[in-house]
Amino acid sequence: MKKVVSICIALIMIALTAISASALDYGFSDDTVGEGVYLEELNTGIVVYEKNADTRMYPASTTKIMTYIIVSENVSDFDGTMVEITYDALATLDPESSVMGLEDHIGESFSVRDLLYGLMLPSGNDAALVLSTYVGDGSIDAFVEKMNNKALELGCTGTHFANPHGLIDEDHYSTPRDMAKIAKHALTVRDFAEISNTRQYTPNGFDEPIVTTNYMIDPNGHNGDYYYPNAKGIKTGFTDEAGRCLVSTASNGGYNYLCVDFGAAYSYEEDVNYAMLDSIKLYDWAFENISGQVIYSTSDVVANIAVENTKDNTTLDLIPREDIRALLPLNYKAELITTQTDLPVSVTAPVNQGSVLGTVNVYYDGDLVSTAELCASASIDGATKSEQQAKSDTENTVKLILIIVFVVAALIIAIIVFLVVQKARRKKREVQRHRRRYY
Repeated sequence: MKKVVSICIALIMIALTAISASALDYGFSDDTVGEGVYLEELNTGIVVYEKNADTRMYPASTTKIMTYIIVSENVSDFDGTMVEITYDALATLDPESSVMGLEDHIGESFSVRDLLYGLMLPSGNDAALVLSTYVGDGSIDAFVEKMNNKALELGCTGTHFANPHGLIDEDHYSTPRDMAKIAKHALTVRDFAEISNTRQYTPNGFDEPIVTTNYMIDPNGHNGDYYYPNAKGIKTGFTDEAGRCLVSTASNGGYNYLCVDFGAAYSYEEDVNYAMLDSIKLYDWAFENISGQVIYSTSDVVANIAVENTKDNTTLDLIPREDIRALLPLNYKAELITTQTDLPVSVTAPVNQGSVLGTVNVYYDGDLVSTAELCASASIDGATKSEQQAKSDTENTVKLILIIVFVVAALIIAIIVFLVVQKARRKKREVQRHRRRYY
């Protein structure tokens, strides 16, 4: 039953995503190194660039975004919940993978908050194992099952997790679009935005701070080569098979973007993080070339509607309740904007100014870019009782006259017919009398 519910929720999420996402070409003319890329403006939910967004790929340590979500759903107190570091929890740890350094603290206990910082900043696989073992009541498999159930709940159709850290497994994959869904949900989760945007943190009992692997938020990381002041969080990932992966956000001028970049090629000789360069290039392009345009202001007449119960045949102009804005290229063409309204055939007076009477969908080059409410531009009073009575009397008088005219006309016709018939009968009788005299 739970599986059926999860599938239903997934289908609903897919449908909602299909409605909100736009296929509009925003004109990014460059290319990206990442094999799978997804860029969404978070305020509007509009996707402004995508490349292989639904292709399954290795997500590497961006997996830990989901790990954080599951921990947050199962631990109510990050600071008061202490977890002991055991050999068993770290038994499957790859010594060559990224860690926060828990092997040096066997037998000690750390708060869940400390472990979450270790999970997100240095991408600690040891922290992922300890947290998943704790939340899974000793079973990492039980924890991973929670991850997969959550992915279904969020509408992820191209995602399956096999571990809590993201090291390569053929049965461990996601897509850029799915990871965007996961990241958007994570941003609503307790303390995630703050922790994932932290440059360094010193867990209790550590002599040195742990440092983020996300150089886009750290001016001191990698000589500042990738520092991007507009960036906030979220998570890096890397394995030889997955290449460089990055999930990040950036904000500027009231616009907030989320970027997922998977499978950016990497060589140890070149040592260039193309996932970060891709993301910076996309953010710069979006901030410079896309903006929220006012398509209709609150004084623009978008439609009109007939109003019943008035002295005259009245129509009412409808205007947007708020300015209708849409995320469009700066050089958009006004002639490509079309609208489709959802309105009743008519309304009945009285109508108050500002009353919402329907909605309008706004399209740019055939793609839905905005939906807004339409309201009455003015108040219209209904006809008074005396006016209604006068109107009714007039209508009744007209009806009476028409009836009288009809009756009189019918009588005249009947009389004419009667006279014609009588005349014909008299003539017939005269002819008959004449014949009798002749014979």
